[in-house]
This record gives sequence, C-alpha cells and structure tokens, in this order.
Amino acid sequence: MVLAAWSIMMIGEASLVKTAEHFSAALPAQSRAVTQFAYSAAAGAGVAGTLFVFAGAVVALPGFARFLRAKKWPEVRRVFVVPLVASAALVVTTFGLSFWAHQLTTAQRNGADDAYSAVFLAFVVLVIVTMGLWTRASVAVASRIDFSPRELRWASGLAIGVSLSSILVVVSATIWWIQMGRHASWFLQGTAPGLATSPWSPQLVVTMFILVLGTLSALWGASRVALTYRPTRFRAQ
Repeated sequence: MVLAAWSIMMIGEASLVKTAEHFSAALPAQSRAVTQFAYSAAAGAGVAGTLFVFAGAVVALPGFARFLRAKKWPEVRRVFVVPLVASAALVVTTFGLSFWAHQLTTAQRNGADDAYSAVFLAFVVLVIVTMGLWTRASVAVASRIDFSPRELRWASGLAIGVSLSSILVVVSATIWWIQMGRHASWFLQGTAPGLATSPWSPQLVVTMFILVLGTLSALWGASRVALTYRPTRFRAQ
C-alpha cells in the first residue's frame, strides 16, 4: 500500500517541480529565503522517501531470491509483459519528443504549439501509466514473497519512513504555495509579472490534491503496519 502511495507521490512531485520551475526569480529578495527553504524541504523529503523505497527493495532481495529458487517466477511472469512494452514505448517517445522540442522556441514548448502540447500531455499520461504498471508488477511479486520476521520489521520501518516523508512533502509544499501566493501570485497563474491574481492555480490545486491523496494512502498503509507493533497478550493455559 505504501509503495503504491509513493508512486502517486512521485506524480505529484514531478508536477510540483514543473510548476515551480524558476520560481525564485519571481520573488522579492526579502521573501526568497523562506520560500526557497520550503521548496528545498519538499525536494529533500521526496529524495528521502525514494531512498526508503529503494532500501525496501534491497530488504526484499533475499526473499525474492528464495522466490526464484522455489521456481515461482511463472506465477508472475505475465504481469511484467505490459510494463516492459510500456517502458519501450516510453523510451522511444522520450527521444522523439526531445528531438521535436529542440526544433521549437521556448514559447512553443510552453503552450504556443497546440500539436506539441497535445503530444506532451499524451507523454505525461504514458509516464503515469508506466509507473502504475511497474508498481502493480512489484506488488504482485511482493505479495508472493515469504519474508522472514527480520525482513518484515525492516520493511515495515521503511514503510513508516516513506509515510513520514510524504507528510513532510505536503507540509513543505503547502508553505511554498502560501509564500508564493503572498509574494508572487502572478507566477502561479502564469500572468504578467506584478499582476495581482488568485493563488488558486488549477495546476497547483491538482498537484496538491495528488500529493495529499498519496500521503493519505501512505498513512493508511503505515497505520496497518503500526497496528502490528501492539504487544500480544498471551493467556496462561
């Protein structure tokens, strides 16, 4: 559950990075420090959460090796076919889109070219679908692995770490949003510099919704982990 939640968080974080691109140049010098700190904290928490996920994969390696030795790979082999095809399509699309982008001006890459914008949105959808397929495949394997008690303790601790990272991402991103809304709301809307506008940018609202959804999902998974830490009372026989 936490692994799936972090996949959702990665989508929101990628959107946040795109939304916040070059934000510091839009801020007055006196209000830049707090905003930059909040953004850096969100980025740091994102990196920490990703490292926790990678650490969880390392913890699962011995169990995965036992899974392979037990000749259970045929049970999940078909699950990996579609993710591999999607990944191949993503690689080809990435090279093609990159080549196309180098032929366009900055304005065309940022919405002036309708055809490029449509293809870029399709590319984003392909990225999201590919991530979802690989997450599904990973969960399919993990659900069939027989973890040792020690491996489960490590994995559960890392899952809680991912959840805490998700909370920090949301809190930091919210502070960043508030600061940008106070000092450079025009940046969030993409309007002319200095123009007073609403901080409720549709793109940022969707981004925060995705981040909150991922965090709530991670917390749900972490709460199930935390319940396993309750001491068990044994009745004397």
